[in-house]
Amino acid sequence: MAQAAGEYKAFLTEALSALGESHAAAGDAADAIPLFEEAMKITPDDLNLRIRYAEACRRANDLARAKAVAEAAVAAAPKSAKARVELGQVLLAMKENGAAVGQFEEAVALQPDFNNGYMLATAYLHKKDEEHAAQIFSEMLAGYGDSVDIHMKFGSAYAEAGYPEQAIQEFKRVIGLNDRLPGAHYSLGAAYLVGLGEAAYSDAVPEFRKEIEINPEDFYSHFQLGFIALVQHRYDEAETELVRASQLDPQNPDTFLSLGQLYSESNRRADAETMLRKAIALTTDESRNHYQVQRAHYLLARLLLQAGRQDEGKQEMELSSALMQKSVLENQGKANGLSNSEEAGAIRWQPAGAAGASAEARKEIESRDARLRPAIAESFDNLGAIAAGANRFDEALDYFQQASLWNPELDGLDYNWGRAAYSAGRFEQAVGPLGWYLQAHPDDTWTRSALAMSYYSLGRYDDALRAFTPMILLVDADPKTALAYAVCLVKTGNDALGMARLKDLARDAVHDAAPHEALGEALEARGDHAGAEAEYRAALKIEPASEDAKFGLASALLGMKQTAEARRLLAELVANHSRIAGVYYQLGKMQLDRGEAKSSIATLAAGAKIAPESAEIHHELAVAYAKDLRKADAARETKLYEALQAKQPGASDPANPN
Repeated sequence: MAQAAGEYKAFLTEALSALGESHAAAGDAADAIPLFEEAMKITPDDLNLRIRYAEACRRANDLARAKAVAEAAVAAAPKSAKARVELGQVLLAMKENGAAVGQFEEAVALQPDFNNGYMLATAYLHKKDEEHAAQIFSEMLAGYGDSVDIHMKFGSAYAEAGYPEQAIQEFKRVIGLNDRLPGAHYSLGAAYLVGLGEAAYSDAVPEFRKEIEINPEDFYSHFQLGFIALVQHRYDEAETELVRASQLDPQNPDTFLSLGQLYSESNRRADAETMLRKAIALTTDESRNHYQVQRAHYLLARLLLQAGRQDEGKQEMELSSALMQKSVLENQGKANGLSNSEEAGAIRWQPAGAAGASAEARKEIESRDARLRPAIAESFDNLGAIAAGANRFDEALDYFQQASLWNPELDGLDYNWGRAAYSAGRFEQAVGPLGWYLQAHPDDTWTRSALAMSYYSLGRYDDALRAFTPMILLVDADPKTALAYAVCLVKTGNDALGMARLKDLARDAVHDAAPHEALGEALEARGDHAGAEAEYRAALKIEPASEDAKFGLASALLGMKQTAEARRLLAELVANHSRIAGVYYQLGKMQLDRGEAKSSIATLAAGAKIAPESAEIHHELAVAYAKDLRKADAARETKLYEALQAKQPGASDPANPN
């Protein structure tokens, strides 16, 4: 079993992290992060998994989480160059350039290879230390040779760090060596835009068109051509290019924002509203591209106001204003504000191939998910069964819950899950899967009995009785089941049959206190304090330490005005730190009635810690504080009482032992 569990965990770790990486690469942070979190729960000490998790968070732009995970990886393995490189990349993304340089220097010292050296040079560029970066690039050329690939890497590093002139020179070298290299012409065109903006349109457009000749499905080249055409009011061409870009990356909000602007300027209001709402819906991170979604809200607000939809328009305008304030705060201290083109996402370096997953790629992700889903569910289910077999029920329940998320129809899962929850005494978790399994297997008497007993333990007596009814002929086979059935009859109003059964069970219970306690409670509820007293005393003879029986006896004695023994029993329970809230309520009330305000406060305050939602305890505390002249405390408790009464107007009296 231990070996089997190890193999299931190894499979789940790899399957979940692989799916997480796929979703992160597609920009689906909401789907990626939980997958890695679950994988980390299974193998928390796997360094490689921790690094992949940090990378996925970074690619999903969850930088705070990425930093925490990467720092934990470095702390766990300070000699891991891979962990330090990942932390360095996160720090670069967070613009903590000096700290990033330190991590990359450590990585190079540990493992002086091309990638680590390149990342160090990139960090130097972001730190505006061009001299050190150029020195590393020169050493790389000497060591690895003058090639197309190395100049593409150098060009990307310069462009990402804000050195467009150097980037342009590198990409020209690439094209000189290989005019048909995918990504080269797009990269040159993008570098022109980063360096010169609109003034470089005439240089950039031919490069984007050449890129499309080589790679017809290049998202960014189509997008940039569409955006430039939009800026120049060539709407037909802009629409053609932007629609094609939206087909290539249907999850990128930039395209739909530009289409919304295009349709708005073309007076196609319905189309514009559709595109702008889509851009807003796809923007899962409002800070993306300097709060670019603000422009979508602003354009949408104008459309709505022009259409006479004042309330909707004002709401969108308020959202736009709030996002604009955030954008201003983000850019405080910068030499120049963002241009309109930058706001709309055109003049922004994107490395070749950086677009999100295409529609085809997303279908592949979905297909991969569908293929792995059954095996993932079965692995979790089997891990749950192994844990339950070893009486590790809490662990088993977590596994069964995960199995249900992956395949709620998995054969036998509901039975395994319900049985483990029932065995662990987690009845609130047991009723769901037991009920689902019973629907499909109505003749399974163990499941029916376990479901009925779970309802009974939760105090859902009507539900328990309905579950018991089809197996009425079997309830007497087990004393606990017979007692639960009798109590359910009493609780649901069938007093005659229920009381008769309870009396029979109590009469025959020589070594079991439970039937006497149940009968005592039923008699007390009917005002038969003497009868209840006799049953509770019988229970205590069998089980002298029973808190329920002692409290029940105290309640019966109070009903008969025999306060001395009742007080002694309650004080004994409080001294033994009973978890029954009614004990503290009854004793505190008795102390208060005798003028013992300070003792009452201590007792009731202890009860309030056990049952903070008890309105009655807070009411008595307020009275006790008032008698002790503690006005502020009395006012606080009165407010708590009133709030709880409003929240739970039918709250039960904690004096009731149930």
